Amino acid sequence: MSSTDIKPAKPGRQDYLDNLRSFALLLGLAFHVAIVYAAIIIYPLRNEDRSIAFDIFGEWVHIFRMPLFFVLSGYFTERTFLSKTLSEFLRLRGLRIILPLIPGIILFAPMQYYVNALQEGYTGNYFRFLWEEFLLKNPAPSHLWFILYLALYTGVYLVTRPIFLRIRTWILPLSRYGGEKANEHPTRKWEFLMIVGIWSTIWTCCINYFFLKDEKYFNIEPVQFFYDLSFFVSGTFLLGRESVLLKGKMDKIDLSVLGLLAVAFFFVFFKISEIDPYWSYFGYAGIGIRILHIFLKCLGGWIWISFFIRLFQMFFHESNSLSKYLRESSLPVYLIHHPISLGIGFLVVESGFAIWTKFFLHLFLVYAVTFGVYHFIIRGSNFWLTLLGNRGLSWTGKGKGTK
Repeated sequence: MSSTDIKPAKPGRQDYLDNLRSFALLLGLAFHVAIVYAAIIIYPLRNEDRSIAFDIFGEWVHIFRMPLFFVLSGYFTERTFLSKTLSEFLRLRGLRIILPLIPGIILFAPMQYYVNALQEGYTGNYFRFLWEEFLLKNPAPSHLWFILYLALYTGVYLVTRPIFLRIRTWILPLSRYGGEKANEHPTRKWEFLMIVGIWSTIWTCCINYFFLKDEKYFNIEPVQFFYDLSFFVSGTFLLGRESVLLKGKMDKIDLSVLGLLAVAFFFVFFKISEIDPYWSYFGYAGIGIRILHIFLKCLGGWIWISFFIRLFQMFFHESNSLSKYLRESSLPVYLIHHPISLGIGFLVVESGFAIWTKFFLHLFLVYAVTFGVYHFIIRGSNFWLTLLGNRGLSWTGKGKGTK
């Protein structure tokens, strides 16, 4: 069997990866609350009093959260593809991605654009805006952009998989990075991080040379799209090479080194981003500065991803009633939280409280209300769980839910 034809081993449940995925999704709620109070990050709803501390938090979350999600999505996409027929694979992707995307855009995305329209002087009610300004003119995904990207990445994956298999064999040969070799030679884990850091940097620099960061075409931002695609493709590379990132031996000293490096890379990246704003054109502060900026963003993201995977592997690897609940709730909670967060935030920012009181009140209410909606309305409904991508229905059978 060639190295391009790896068959996945019988999958054992890797609870720490499930727990980490839940953490990454639920951290998104705190991210969307924090940027309401950020000084630099632009968001439709903004508090009058703002603090740079929320920008630092927002940039920190942004550097690893979605890249982590796409790495895990890429890995499990490759594993699923090899363990299913093509029709089974497409059906699973459709139920998990396409099904929640369409109703999600209609039900949960418009609130962000409505709040923005209100601030620009729009006087119509929400339902008029929904029909006339959103659905008829420009239905956009808002916080569900990652599901749209994931659907497109799946299509890209199916078309380009043979090409990327050859690239995988070339840059990450099994003879060096496969099996338990990464555990036998710990430096290979650091080699892997450098390789994928450079890989993501090349993708991002190439696309950023031609497009500005916030340019958008048909609700797709080319720079963000290819940046995240580099992490998704890297995730597909991990099959048979799990020990370099997803599992394997690591002690607390290695974890501490990873953590210190991650913090250092982030703060250097943050300082350079002040010199070379990412929204500016490529070469704004010099081509070398922009390449270094993107390299720190990409490699720093990979180091944070590795740190959190190892952290959860060491300390949050067990499955219990709480972790199972969070695993089942995290995706529906994330999908529905945005209009709730904006609605609560619209009231909180108008209050007379100090900024930090507003933030913690806003944060508490968002988690409490969103989990309340999930627990009392969504959790027991097969219809809502299916619509939100958390449970597939057997459309050819009697409609029984399957996990």
